[in-house]
Amino acid sequence: MTIKKTHWLRTTILIMIVCAIAGLALTTALFFKHPGPTTAKASLQFTFEGAADGIAPNGRAFDVTEIFSDEVLNAAIRDAGLGGGVSPEQIRACLTVRGVYPADMAEQVTSYASLMDFTTSRATTVGDYHPTAFNVSLTSDFDKSISETQLVDLLKNILDAFRNRFARFYGNSLETKSLLFTLDNYDYPQQLEILQNHYEMMSDYAQEMFRRQPTYRYGGAGFNDISVRLNNLIDSDIARLNADLTMNALTRDTTRLLTEYQFEIRDLTNQAEKQNAQLEKLDALIDSYSKNEIIYLSTTDALTKIDGNSSETYDTLVNQRKEVADGITEINSQISDYQLKLADLLRDDSIAPAKASADVETEAVEAVEPKTADAKVETTEAEPDPVEAQDTVESAATAEVVQMTDEEIAAAAEEAERQAKAQTLRLEKNIDTLVEKGQGILDDFKAMLEAYDQSQINELSVAASSVRYTEPKILSGAFVKSAIKVAGPICALGFMLCMLLIFISRRRESKR
Repeated sequence: MTIKKTHWLRTTILIMIVCAIAGLALTTALFFKHPGPTTAKASLQFTFEGAADGIAPNGRAFDVTEIFSDEVLNAAIRDAGLGGGVSPEQIRACLTVRGVYPADMAEQVTSYASLMDFTTSRATTVGDYHPTAFNVSLTSDFDKSISETQLVDLLKNILDAFRNRFARFYGNSLETKSLLFTLDNYDYPQQLEILQNHYEMMSDYAQEMFRRQPTYRYGGAGFNDISVRLNNLIDSDIARLNADLTMNALTRDTTRLLTEYQFEIRDLTNQAEKQNAQLEKLDALIDSYSKNEIIYLSTTDALTKIDGNSSETYDTLVNQRKEVADGITEINSQISDYQLKLADLLRDDSIAPAKASADVETEAVEAVEPKTADAKVETTEAEPDPVEAQDTVESAATAEVVQMTDEEIAAAAEEAERQAKAQTLRLEKNIDTLVEKGQGILDDFKAMLEAYDQSQINELSVAASSVRYTEPKILSGAFVKSAIKVAGPICALGFMLCMLLIFISRRRESKR
């Protein structure tokens, strides 16, 4: 019996060895006939604030697929020294980026929320999930002869180029060296308007940054401090220069400014006439409107009362009339402002609107106050006549426009230019000082934004792991996996055959 047991043990071991050799031989043949790709792998992780929501530091939604852009791939190819031999299209076909999701993501996808679940604690749905870690792999299919060092360097350069692009496109940048317009190409009023609009936009930008990051401090100051400084510049320095500009009627081209003022007055007067016509039509419509309409619907069983919507329509008309009246008041104010500027420019007080006109305008505004929604449609003797009020507003809005010939404009311009030369030099110096002060504030703002971007976008917040290199070889994990898949079943069949032979042998011996 001992000899037989030894015989079957030796036979089983030999069969297993033969199966293993055959399995390894078949694995080797299949592995090198269809070898797996040579791959460089790395991990990319976002850890800045807002990354879990898919929001970049500048408040925009970021997209990791920008790593496939031509800008990133061209920069990586150039830095890796492969220029001319490889194109971005070839690299893009071999580059793969996959997000890392939770292990129970499949369960979350197939789950449902019961209508009877009244718990206050709710989990984030799968549609709201944004991965913050990604696996990046680059195969060598674009060039089978590429070396390990070149493939690894190429993937490193792709990740570095993507980080640079991410910092440039998703950071809070600010250009402070130049304005959208060249100030020297414009007259003084336009220069101040350009500067005011520019500083207002920068102030809104700083205020938006403060709303997103209210606790951020740089040098003891926050984004709201930048907004306050810019608003002070607008309300103090620019307002003072505008007043000096208007009072002294300073300009680079007096003829052009005179023509502009007259054009604006004519244009506003035309607008006022149209608004007055619209106001007259609204007054007639309101006076003839029937309010609080009620309909009684008789049925066989009862009498049903139905309230009409005339009250809502009447209130809408009244509100629209108030808007038109407010618009007329605003237009009248602008006309008066341009008339005052024209009078200052011509050194002629007779052109300025008289105080009586202002009083008439005040009375007109009081006369065109809209009726309340609860007031009766019928007018009483104590109420002002709408037609008279309309005529008053129209007379105030269509004030007489000063008409000048070309010769009169040229003469007035020559006299104004002679008197304003010294004041013009002082104004230009003050504008230069204003630009320097504003530039100082914007430089501080830019430094604050750069510091904030560096704290949010760096090698730690947009982190790339060390690159791992894998290639098809016998001493590799890929070969071991293939051997388990191919040689494993062969060895299992050989072992099962040995067990079957031993079982048959034992049955024969037991029969004897």
